[in-house]
Amino acid sequence: MSKYTSKIFSYIFLSLFLAVIALANWFWPLILWLGDTPIYRFIWLGIFFILIDLVFEVIQRSMGQMQLIGDMMGFGRDLKKLEKGFQVLSKPKLSNNAVADYAVVGSSGVWLITVKDNGGKVNFNGDELVQDGIVLRGLLTQSLEKSYTLSQLLKSKLNRDFKVAAVMAFMSSKIDLGDMPDMIRGVYITSRQKINALLENTDVQILDVGIIEEIARVLKK
Repeated sequence: MSKYTSKIFSYIFLSLFLAVIALANWFWPLILWLGDTPIYRFIWLGIFFILIDLVFEVIQRSMGQMQLIGDMMGFGRDLKKLEKGFQVLSKPKLSNNAVADYAVVGSSGVWLITVKDNGGKVNFNGDELVQDGIVLRGLLTQSLEKSYTLSQLLKSKLNRDFKVAAVMAFMSSKIDLGDMPDMIRGVYITSRQKINALLENTDVQILDVGIIEEIARVLKK
């Protein structure tokens, strides 16, 4: 979530900076330096309204970032509503300095969740996921690689093989997955509305309470 908050602060700073420049141009206009002629007055007004337009653009982008923060917080709250016995870990650290968005451990197995923001239509072009015309290049591969990394980490710590299911979850309530398949190249594709049902009703590897606690302790370190 830090990437969203840092963007908001940068947008706020930029909007304040632009507002100060716009007000300075209003109270100490450029025409006082260059002379009060029609052409300079036109330039002065143009600069002022361009700066004001940029301020509104920055404010709009800030609101977009706030929406993303709301979506991310809502996604995390929804995961907390999983059935009793599931453990949810945010930003678990993997080997090779890799970081995942969420790891979930429960009776149905171990799940590694990659979260994608923004809404829109999602489809599969045969090679990659495409969201509103933008190719999400390498996202499926990265998600799968992280699941393998977590599997190897658990094996090294607990001396046992674990299947780790890779999940690509779209957190926006405005996402449209249409007729997307439930799985592509070993990666589950789901939405915020359906992820809990996926984790609770799909058995990847049946785990008992003791093993769940052991895996959770490893991921919390």
